[in-house]
Amino acid sequence: MKYLLISLLILGLMLGDYEGIYKQGVKKVVNDKIFKNDEVYLEIIWDASGSMWGREAGIEKILRSKKILKTITNKAPADINIGLRIFGARKTGDINDSFLAVPIGKKNKEVIQNFITNIRPLGKSPIGLSLQKAKNDLKDLKGEKCIILVSDGIDNGKIPPGNIIEHLKEDQIALYIVHIGDLNNNELQQKLKTIAESTDGKYFNYKQNKEVVSVIKQQ
Repeated sequence: MKYLLISLLILGLMLGDYEGIYKQGVKKVVNDKIFKNDEVYLEIIWDASGSMWGREAGIEKILRSKKILKTITNKAPADINIGLRIFGARKTGDINDSFLAVPIGKKNKEVIQNFITNIRPLGKSPIGLSLQKAKNDLKDLKGEKCIILVSDGIDNGKIPPGNIIEHLKEDQIALYIVHIGDLNNNELQQKLKTIAESTDGKYFNYKQNKEVVSVIKQQ
């Protein structure tokens, strides 16, 4: 009887350990499943301000940016939730000209590509305001969230882009910047790089635009 009780006690302890390991395994699998099923939300902010008529390496910046937007939307994962915000395209002197052209949703790739076809650069460059509005567009969504800013980096808005960094971090929104402007302007490049990396995002120049797609696929 004594040996039987000891055997039962040992068996109970072993089963207890197994149950704990089993529960941990279940928890891990469930967590992995939840993570993999997270929605991904991407808002592209496109610079359509007057400065985009300028040329970089012999090509109008607006034409280069349209090509990059088409690359991003074509190569992005099919199930991604994607939207488009544009600034500087509606009024010449409006410092608040930033609007959500295509609300965030699935199957928006063709809609975005069709929308950008007839856009012509016109007004001001409220980059900070656009980042703030994009943050508000994304803040209540559950899942991985990021912003891609396609711009020459010239800003003449009332809100400095750097002032929005902490707000993006609070809402866990990563900012990726595709710089369409002068690649010899080291000061501006460094400023944009600092802003992006402060949100756990990344800076790309226009020659690196295809790398942006790889970043989206990792979300």
